[in-house]
Amino acid sequence: MTVTRAATADQRRRPAGSRPAGPRRAPARRRRDHTRWLVPLLAATVGAVVLAPQVTPALVDLTASTETVAPAPEPGTPAEATPTPTPAPVLAQAQGVDTLDDVAESRASAASRASVAAEGGLAVPQPPRPGRITIMPNAAVGRAPEYERRPDPCGGAGTTPRRIVPGVVPGPGSATLDWMSDPRPEVLGYRVQAVSQRLVGGVQPPPVVQAVAQVEGCVPMAVTIAGLTPGVPYVFWFEEQVTSASTGVTRMVQVGTTEAVVID
Repeated sequence: MTVTRAATADQRRRPAGSRPAGPRRAPARRRRDHTRWLVPLLAATVGAVVLAPQVTPALVDLTASTETVAPAPEPGTPAEATPTPTPAPVLAQAQGVDTLDDVAESRASAASRASVAAEGGLAVPQPPRPGRITIMPNAAVGRAPEYERRPDPCGGAGTTPRRIVPGVVPGPGSATLDWMSDPRPEVLGYRVQAVSQRLVGGVQPPPVVQAVAQVEGCVPMAVTIAGLTPGVPYVFWFEEQVTSASTGVTRMVQVGTTEAVVID
């Protein structure tokens, strides 16, 4: 009975909803993170690397804008002798120039940037450019060869491709053609066609054809074509009957044409 009463009295002294007293636990200590300082350091380093190229032209323009320009002397006032500045080799070497003209050009560009900055404008930094560019003109090298035409005793039979242009003499209702024969063994004969140059309605009339046999050697040849219309211009096609040495096939090869000739 004594134990029960003591427990009841203890419950009365505790406020409602409170937990019974027990041994308290010590709060857990947080582990200190020694790498927290790396993130701000890396961010500051990246920002310095990115902003350094952009800040440098601004500092150069600000330095150029602070240079004072001497006022022009008033008329009638004797001008004071000013010593001519001598370009220092160190400045030329630092700017990458080799001649006095390049130094003057660089100073002129700096003065123009200073004037733009003084007027409140924006000076855009210019990339470095070479001082001088020399373009060599196109010079002729060597000499053009001189060609000599090979003599052809057979009137074009020795050329490649074959080119034989016969001569034409018009006559009354006919025309006479002459040429030098082709001495090649594969040539079997010749064919001459007179083609009218006057167009008619419908189908055109067929050309007048004349065949000529081959002769031995390179000798003059001639043929007369009759049955032509007087007063009509004709063009004469000249063909050779050639047998192929590889296939043995015989065919007609056109080797020349004449100008238009009006028949008497």
